[in-house]
Amino acid sequence: MGNSLIAAEASFDPGRWAPQGVDARQLATRVARCADEADAALSQLGQVQMGQWQSPAGRAYRNVLAIRLAELRRARDALREASVMVMNQAAKVAVPAGPGY
Repeated sequence: MGNSLIAAEASFDPGRWAPQGVDARQLATRVARCADEADAALSQLGQVQMGQWQSPAGRAYRNVLAIRLAELRRARDALREASVMVMNQAAKVAVPAGPGY
């Protein structure tokens, strides 16, 4: 799988696949929506109450849940950052090139 991913990256032509104007704004909106869905999942997972379960299994579950919550927060933050970057790119693409470009 790793070799096919490397080959795909090597053959990727950003000029061919780069979103243009409205397409990039739509992509940014979709990415932001994914971040919102991650927020909803974080909220639901944060409401899981296992505090009274004091067995080793309960502690292990809480530890794993804490790790997953941290991973999900990082993913959500990356999605928010990506959304902003795509929206900025959309603004750049939407501006017609002036003289000298």
